[in-house]
Amino acid sequence: LLDTFVRVPEKVTDFRTFISGVTAQDISSKNRSAMEMNECRNQVANLIKEKILVGHALKNDLDALLLSHPQRDIRDTARYKPFMRALGKDGGKLRPRKLRDLAKELCDIEIQEKGKPHSSVEDAIAAMEVFKTVRVGWEKELRKKTKPN
Repeated sequence: LLDTFVRVPEKVTDFRTFISGVTAQDISSKNRSAMEMNECRNQVANLIKEKILVGHALKNDLDALLLSHPQRDIRDTARYKPFMRALGKDGGKLRPRKLRDLAKELCDIEIQEKGKPHSSVEDAIAAMEVFKTVRVGWEKELRKKTKPN
């Protein structure tokens, strides 16, 4: 788990501090504990290389870091079909559920309390706990898909 602020090259116009807890000072060039974008990207790339990556809505994080990861090594609780909900008349398109709801329903963990900023560490732990509830079946399903005929 890497938990750090990152100095970004672009100007941030909305920190969504009420949700993220992040302020302009957190990613300021004056904040020596905040990483440069390239340093963060390199550290994350090295951390996840040849590893199973577990999380929720990982595409957002990977896109923000301009990284990719082999699909076979991604366990995204937002994209796992048994966790998704069909919306619309007669079912419809599958939509991801909120990590907060999955964590409460499957693990009895309360995260992302209304009116408080989210904790990236709590969210990462919750995503791992949610994954662990279905890990055996998920991995078995993936082995079936990749098994040669």
